[in-house]
Amino acid sequence: MQFQGKTIVVTGGSSGIGLSIARRLSEEGARVVVLGRSLEKGRSALEQLGAQASFIPCDVAEPGAVRDAFAEIEARFGGLDHAVNAAGITAPYAQVADLQVQDWERVVRINLNGPLYCLQHELRLIARKAGGSIVNLSSCAGVMAMPNQAAYVASKAGLNALTQVVAMENACDRDGRHAVRVNAVAPGPILGGMNSPERLAANPAGTERKINATVMKRFGEAGEVAAAVLFLLGDGASYMTGSVLSVDGGYHIGKFE
Repeated sequence: MQFQGKTIVVTGGSSGIGLSIARRLSEEGARVVVLGRSLEKGRSALEQLGAQASFIPCDVAEPGAVRDAFAEIEARFGGLDHAVNAAGITAPYAQVADLQVQDWERVVRINLNGPLYCLQHELRLIARKAGGSIVNLSSCAGVMAMPNQAAYVASKAGLNALTQVVAMENACDRDGRHAVRVNAVAPGPILGGMNSPERLAANPAGTERKINATVMKRFGEAGEVAAAVLFLLGDGASYMTGSVLSVDGGYHIGKFE
């Protein structure tokens, strides 16, 4: 188990893909620290993750809350080995001409500002020793634009660019700090969350559109995304940094029949 004894923070780790990632890391022996907004979801996550896991309430869109959460991580665990920034939200479908400013600001605050605030603290803690890595959870929407989702597309495209800038800045040891690899995973349509069985059944046309947007003609599963995240975190990806790895059933290939 390559993550045995490692301390790893997972933002948004109390539900959805984030929880699947946290579960896989726990199974690999990691000491997982979950950050999330909901105490109820946090408690539920801990029941699934086991005795080594911890939950710290935190809204990643609030710089002060992020600062306090990472101060607690440092005080309790002495540092970090890896980090996964999985917290994120979507927005109501709307064309740019009709987009509500508050929807744009909320999505950007959580999906782009939030990872920035977390990265600033994660880098400081992880760079204290060799072999550290970070994975940001992006989206296929950040690789190829889609209509009616301007805020989400812009936030995830920005996250991809931020990932690459941070990767460049931290690729080598310097000034007493160790290198930190920084990559992103860009999932396509994944079962769960916005793609719950109830929502898919209620919108057959939308469900068919999502399936047909992939070459593989199916939804992905959270575990498939988690597997890619663990690969990027681990030693098998030791020569990868600044990559945006698509886990999308072929969505990123482009337009096709």
